[in-house]
Amino acid sequence: MRGFSHVESGAAIERLKEKGYLNDRRFATTWARGRVQTRPMGPHRLSKELETRGVQASLMREVLEEIYEEGEEPVARRAMASKLSALGRRSAPSRTAQVARFLHRRGFSAEIIWRLLHEKPQG
Repeated sequence: MRGFSHVESGAAIERLKEKGYLNDRRFATTWARGRVQTRPMGPHRLSKELETRGVQASLMREVLEEIYEEGEEPVARRAMASKLSALGRRSAPSRTAQVARFLHRRGFSAEIIWRLLHEKPQG
């Protein structure tokens, strides 16, 4: 901190942590949940985004386990549904390719992408 000694700034940071204003776990969990809610993405991409925000690897793993408690498939289904509705009436092969690329960019595993694109429609 500019203009303050390391001792003073360290003490200020500790006070903020004690009062709950600085909490890495709360930040990572809140940020990740909001991100997945507004822009569904897979654990690979979310981990990269958390990493760029300085979240430690061990905390990141815990947050990802919590966020994807039910697996990544429900999140991938939401992402796929929104993409399909945006694509409209394009040909099936074109839609399939675009959805596959979209899900891949969003960080979903190849296994989940393959499963979603090759399952039989319900009904």
